[in-house]
Amino acid sequence: MKFVIAAVLFAHGIGHVMGPLQVFKVAVINPAWAGDSWLLTGAGGQTLGQAIGMVLWMTALVGFVVAAAVVMGWLPVTWWVPLAVVSSIASLAAIGLFPTAFPTFSTIGAVVVDLATLLAVLGLHWVPGASPA
Repeated sequence: MKFVIAAVLFAHGIGHVMGPLQVFKVAVINPAWAGDSWLLTGAGGQTLGQAIGMVLWMTALVGFVVAAAVVMGWLPVTWWVPLAVVSSIASLAAIGLFPTAFPTFSTIGAVVVDLATLLAVLGLHWVPGASPA
């Protein structure tokens, strides 16, 4: 089961690269997205909004990839809770600020993984490698 959980976390983390790829115009993931945030663009301009998006996407990307390594047992389990919580919150914040950046199916899947991760960590107090209760 740890392989499945790690694979989902890893894939979810890597999926966050779609944001930077669009901002730097390397790829078009959602042609309908103009690079703006419904909240940030009006307040600080598109550049500030994209910079905040980059920080959130990269935080989620690195955090979920490292969290997958924790699940596999390659890194200390004490890293699990902060990584899982910060990565999920960063991902949800990016989705909330840039809801049209990715295709709808990807956005829904990301929200499901983020909420499941938060539920596992904060609600069920699940820790990788722990015996089931």
